Amino acid sequence: MTKLHPNPKGKYIVGVDIGGTFIKAALLDRQGHIVAVTRRPAHAERGVDATLSMVVEAAREAMAEGKAAADQVCGLGMGVPGRHQSEEGICIYSPNFMGWTNVQLLQPVEEQLGVAAFMRNDVKTATLGEHRFGAGRGFRHVVMITLGTGIGGGAIIDGELRLGSSEGFSEVGHMTVDPHGRQCGCGNHGCWEAMAARDAIIERAVRAIQTGRATALAAHGQNLSAITPAVIYEAAQKGDAVAREVLEETGMYLGIGVANLIQLYNPEVFIIGGGIAQAGELLFDPLRRTVNARAQMVPASTCQIVPAALGDDAGVIGASVLVLERLQAKG
Repeated sequence: MTKLHPNPKGKYIVGVDIGGTFIKAALLDRQGHIVAVTRRPAHAERGVDATLSMVVEAAREAMAEGKAAADQVCGLGMGVPGRHQSEEGICIYSPNFMGWTNVQLLQPVEEQLGVAAFMRNDVKTATLGEHRFGAGRGFRHVVMITLGTGIGGGAIIDGELRLGSSEGFSEVGHMTVDPHGRQCGCGNHGCWEAMAARDAIIERAVRAIQTGRATALAAHGQNLSAITPAVIYEAAQKGDAVAREVLEETGMYLGIGVANLIQLYNPEVFIIGGGIAQAGELLFDPLRRTVNARAQMVPASTCQIVPAALGDDAGVIGASVLVLERLQAKG
């Protein structure tokens, strides 16, 4: 593979965030401002070629909407779920994408778009975005997690994103927070994401309904698949006791993990993003109370715990930072 180099004369950067359902591509300026944005289905079940064709389509459309030719683009950055050999452009394994085992991702994109392409794990990429342009701006020690189907993490230490020897640094969702807890998709029991991510939240609510607890959530009857974290949050906002208990317990488990990571990384700021974090203080209040009770050797007072600032744009903005870093490294 002949690797393309970033174009230092370009005015724009393309940032791509690959999700299990949708691909989001944005054209950004070099200050992290989004000029144009577009989405495509990820086609995760159809294999790597189908997904990469959607990446290229989305990138081309974002460039066209922003009236940016290829020679005006510095490069393209991608946030990709899974484990990678990022410098080689190889995805070692991505759990929600069919056939994504030791596959080359960057070369096809570069060949079709004619711009240099770079990649990192999706949550680590979002962490870069929050550090450069969001809630972590101005801090040298930052930890970020995203809450959704799972829990992903990223860490900035001494101003640099840390990857680890095999790019497995900050796989925090799979640390054990309850040795007797529910089984995780990875096979372990009591992983952080097994206790505090999407399925655990829903399971708590369903268990309460099935035991006959009085709750507005029971209005869904036997259609338990209609119960989502968003539905639980809405009920909690209206004062539903069961929904509030679900978020309270979830916040407690989140707080255990956050307290652990504060002891491990000693960050100045701990950023929490992802769709589930939209529950706000109903989640953050029990989380912070748990951290205050458990973080002793490195006290909770040493670290701000804050929601992500960039929202759904963290992935594409962080992907643009991958290119900015390459430009800066070239001087």
